[in-house]
Amino acid sequence: MSKRADEQIAGRTDYKWIGKSIPRHEDARLLTGRGTFVDDLNIPNVHHAAILRSPHAHARISKVDLSRALNLKGVIGGITGADVLERTRPFSVVATSPMQYYCMATDKVRFVGEPVAAIVARDRYLAEDALDLIDVEYETLPAIVDPEKAVESDAPILHEEVPNNIACHRVLSYGDVDAAFDQADFVLRERLVFPRYTSMPLETFAIISSYDHFGGGLTLWSNFMGPFIMHPITARALKIAENNLRFIVPPDIGGSFGIKTSIYPYLTLLGLLSMQVDVPVKWIEDRREHLLASSVQTDRVSYREVAVTKTGVVLGFRTKLYDNVGAYLRTPEPATTFRPIGNIVGPYQVKNLQIDADIVVTNKCPTGPNRAYGCAHLYFEQERLMDKVAKKLNLDPAEVRLRNFIQPDEFPYTTPTGGIYDSGDYPKAFQLALKT
Repeated sequence: MSKRADEQIAGRTDYKWIGKSIPRHEDARLLTGRGTFVDDLNIPNVHHAAILRSPHAHARISKVDLSRALNLKGVIGGITGADVLERTRPFSVVATSPMQYYCMATDKVRFVGEPVAAIVARDRYLAEDALDLIDVEYETLPAIVDPEKAVESDAPILHEEVPNNIACHRVLSYGDVDAAFDQADFVLRERLVFPRYTSMPLETFAIISSYDHFGGGLTLWSNFMGPFIMHPITARALKIAENNLRFIVPPDIGGSFGIKTSIYPYLTLLGLLSMQVDVPVKWIEDRREHLLASSVQTDRVSYREVAVTKTGVVLGFRTKLYDNVGAYLRTPEPATTFRPIGNIVGPYQVKNLQIDADIVVTNKCPTGPNRAYGCAHLYFEQERLMDKVAKKLNLDPAEVRLRNFIQPDEFPYTTPTGGIYDSGDYPKAFQLALKT
């Protein structure tokens, strides 16, 4: 914040919003049970879907037989990977080595929880019972879950189109990295591991799909976020024109934490089901499904080097990282890796840096946007390096940070990667935090 803006705020007491308790308009409706979520929508003649999921992390599918399930009274239809392969297209994937990613496993399963078949019945209980009657045979294959081991020459291969399990590789350099390391009084190195994590919205993912056989239009009611990305990808996957696909978001969504912005394969899966059975189909993700096969945040192994002067000034960073995106690189990934590039130096005056990134596929659930979305990884690494510098020089960790902060008179500040910080007083904010 600039000095002028700081003075303006300090001298005013007539703000309409700042420092006030503002009642939320939606509270009364939600607290009295009058919200309208996907499951509250009253769609006539709606039937219910249940999804059979893989118990294996990596296996070839030898057989999927729905005949016993389809003979159960009240079951009106079902699909397998063969139907998906015939009637849909793979999703668009942002990758150096494009992989075939469908809404359901077609040839082999690549993570525990991947859909293998789906059933539609008059209610969810019956649909779940029918899953037990599906006959599936698997040929198990070696699995790999560690991103570093996944890129080794003898690692199991998930996708033939990605022979080294590296879906995307980028090297990004800013400033004169070699000169920074040559001028450094010492270089510190650290291996850092950032684990997977997920969030738990009160409302899980939910879809109602209805197909109009006469007009050829498909309507999807869902609690998705970011529909402008999902819409063209879903239309292409279902082989229908975009103007024949209608997305409707209900009045209320029970949270997301970013999870509901991924390209969800279930939109295509439910669309295909309703096109097959000619009735509206509802699917509400249960809590176990959400934890098992929804969307999680990328885990990372990184090797960081920091070039430092004997006074504790950081001259540059080098990073080699392995980001584990799970079984498929799902749009908008690999944004976890590259989205924070603009502010990758954080609040520090670091002019030189290099990022060597491998985006790796493994036999885990696919990743996507989640709380903090790539920034948590970055600051986890960066702040531990600052602590390491302080320990090396026998300095207070706070002092090392103060020596490297961007100064108030440097704003607006452009980072070496092109990010623009409009205002701030990092030393003052930091010192205030130390006092509390």
